[in-house]
Amino acid sequence: MLRNLPGLALVALLAGVVWTVADAFQDRVHLRAELAATQADLATAQASLQQAAETARIHRAHLARAADEARAWVALSNELQNMEGRNAPLSPLLAATAGRLFRSGQ
Repeated sequence: MLRNLPGLALVALLAGVVWTVADAFQDRVHLRAELAATQADLATAQASLQQAAETARIHRAHLARAADEARAWVALSNELQNMEGRNAPLSPLLAATAGRLFRSGQ
């Protein structure tokens, strides 16, 4: 039995080396698969982020346009109220028109 000990040790050592190399190769294959999946997830997340940024830009433009319209209505309201406060009240036609404008602007 002692005579076969160096041969058994060599076989055990070679088996250990083969097992370690095979395990490292499988780890590498597994890591490459994880990397590919992560890259796909990253690409999806970046596309979603770009879409959200575009949506936010459009929303800001819409809000700015709505604010401009609100300022225009306030300016028109002030102008009509100033006209009414001058020497004479508004004519019935102009008063009715102003009333319709105020109701539709709110």
